[in-house]
Amino acid sequence: MRDRFRIPITAITVFGTSCLLALSVGIVLYLGFNQVAESTRQLWADQSKTLIDRMEQSLDSLLRPVRDQALWVASDIKSIGDPESLDDYMFGVLAATPQVAGIAIVTADGKSRRWHRERRLAITEDWSTRPEIMEWLDQVKVETQPAWRAPIWVSDPVDTTSLLHDIPLTSDSGEFIGVFAQVIAVEALSDFLSISYSETGITPFVLYDRDYVLAHPALSQLETKQVLPRINDLDDLVLERIWSPDNDSTFIAEVLEDTEAKGVFMGDKYFMFLYRDIEHYGPSSWTVGAYLNTSLLPDDELGRIFNAMWIGLAVLCLGIVASIIVGRKVSSPIKAIVAAANTVDAGKLGSLAALGSSRIRELDDANQAFNNMIKGLRERELIRDTLGRFVPEKVASSLLTGGGEIEVQHTDATILFCDIESFTALTESLGPVKIVAVLNAYFSAMVDILERYEGVVTQFQGDAILATFNVPMTNRDHAVNAIRAAQDMLSSVEALRFDGEKLNIRIGINTGSVVAGAIGAKGRLNYTVHGDAVNLAARIEEMNKTYGTRLLISDRTAVLLPQITFRTVGETTARGQSQSITLHTLDNRIE
Repeated sequence: MRDRFRIPITAITVFGTSCLLALSVGIVLYLGFNQVAESTRQLWADQSKTLIDRMEQSLDSLLRPVRDQALWVASDIKSIGDPESLDDYMFGVLAATPQVAGIAIVTADGKSRRWHRERRLAITEDWSTRPEIMEWLDQVKVETQPAWRAPIWVSDPVDTTSLLHDIPLTSDSGEFIGVFAQVIAVEALSDFLSISYSETGITPFVLYDRDYVLAHPALSQLETKQVLPRINDLDDLVLERIWSPDNDSTFIAEVLEDTEAKGVFMGDKYFMFLYRDIEHYGPSSWTVGAYLNTSLLPDDELGRIFNAMWIGLAVLCLGIVASIIVGRKVSSPIKAIVAAANTVDAGKLGSLAALGSSRIRELDDANQAFNNMIKGLRERELIRDTLGRFVPEKVASSLLTGGGEIEVQHTDATILFCDIESFTALTESLGPVKIVAVLNAYFSAMVDILERYEGVVTQFQGDAILATFNVPMTNRDHAVNAIRAAQDMLSSVEALRFDGEKLNIRIGINTGSVVAGAIGAKGRLNYTVHGDAVNLAARIEEMNKTYGTRLLISDRTAVLLPQITFRTVGETTARGQSQSITLHTLDNRIE
């Protein structure tokens, strides 16, 4: 039977290596997928950054000439005493910057001269009574560089929102003489972006202070008299979601440095926002950005990514299936050994079936070795059970653990000595066979109680029981446990009959120094305890006859239990004792 064909574990290892190879192929494909995904992500990120860069550059190409022209005019004009004489000059300035809708010179005392491109008008007005104009002049006066202001509503000669750009004018001596101002219609920004990106499939926008629309393809169709519409006023359902907390960070956001990217689902479509905040066009930041419908993008890159992913998943699935099959074949016998070991650990050797054979050589050898171990444990358990019938079970366990030897102990212990009242007469009346049955029933009940309180029965002396607490096993509460055991023994005898017979018992308890160990001939030993404490416990049990009690406790035990109230029975001397002893009993049951 042992010579049958078995599979060596080496063969399993080879097969496992094949599975690992398949898994390695899957990992390579997975890494390839990651590389393709990373390349695609980087490509999209570069294109996104380029898009926002182009938009910022487009705005710069539209607005920078306005700033350059302001610097040129400020350096050229040093006197504005007769603004009307500058009409031809100013219309020439307008011709140089077609994006500028109108320009104006406002003197330090609030007098203005405006030039408009659309009607080629030149208008002179006195603004000195307008507080906002004078406040603006005071603000510009302290500045030395051109500046963009917040958007304003211009009603003359046309109703429109405009961007205001200004620069202070100074005389040759450096004295402030006025302001040169230029306005650009906001619609010009929207028209410029719409024309630039009309065929790209994206929707460009410029936001002012993140909540107002400065440029958008739909801005020209919006009929409003407010300076700038809010995002929610534009009727662009996608743009309304740009600052929604539900937006998720897109897969290119991590590789973008100075550009933000977020995404939002609108039905079955996924829109991506790309934007950047710029600070150099006014007192509040501008947000230059665009959004696009990703479902309209070419799917070549996505197709390659998903193809690589499916191939990798297929290989991985094959590797996993193979690993599962092999793993089950190898793990089942091992699981059986583990389950059997758990059964042994639970002490259920009797219910344990022998492990079966295996075609894997090493596992089969392990099963046979485990079965042999179980056989040895059962033999050991049989020895312990048999030994435990003749010596206390804890002593038997100590003997087996110590290789057949048990150390002599010298310690303080509490001794309980119990005897059956009128046992001689009972024996004569019942006969030898009946009295053995009665004693066996009685001893079984008493031993159960004693072991419940960690007591160890070291001797059965006819009808008497000698039990120890705190030896051979340590028991910190040995004194109180002995008394509790005595209470339960008295209650049990009072309530029960043993093989049909009613019994009465007497108990004596004493605490003192004892010597415990295996005593006897070389080939036949008996575990017992010796010492005056043992002898005194037996004497105290006899004194129950004198005092008419069932339980007597020495003062050596009582002193260990100050929390218990004892009733003193009397003081007497005992044979073999040089000093008198005080005896106590219990009136009430202790818990």
